Amino acid sequence: MAWEEEPLPADAMLERLAAQFHPVESPSQLIHGDLLGNVLFAEGEPPTIIDWAPYWRPVGLAAAIAVVDAVCWHGTPIELLPVVGQDIANWEQLLVRALAFRMSTLHLRNVWDSSLADHHAPFVDAILALVR
Repeated sequence: MAWEEEPLPADAMLERLAAQFHPVESPSQLIHGDLLGNVLFAEGEPPTIIDWAPYWRPVGLAAAIAVVDAVCWHGTPIELLPVVGQDIANWEQLLVRALAFRMSTLHLRNVWDSSLADHHAPFVDAILALVR
């Protein structure tokens, strides 16, 4: 949905994000679409990736999804949105699409409500301010 292959759920914030969709000029690669909470660490062992959610998407999108998740759900300061991926091509556009992806997922799971809308509103505003 965030790549316009299917329509986004009807939602004013998703419409605001979609209005800022622009082409991404990065090659695609296999990415994990839910990396942040799915890497296990054990002392003396290499990290293990679980719950593989594969997508064929532009380079940098997995990082954008992880940053959006970190800011939205794990207390990472919103001010880091533009800084963390500043060396990744199309960073702002990847953030727009990553947030649209996450919000669409919540809609599809039928858990989107006014409290989630209120929670996401500042992140939508912050990301849209980056692309203007």
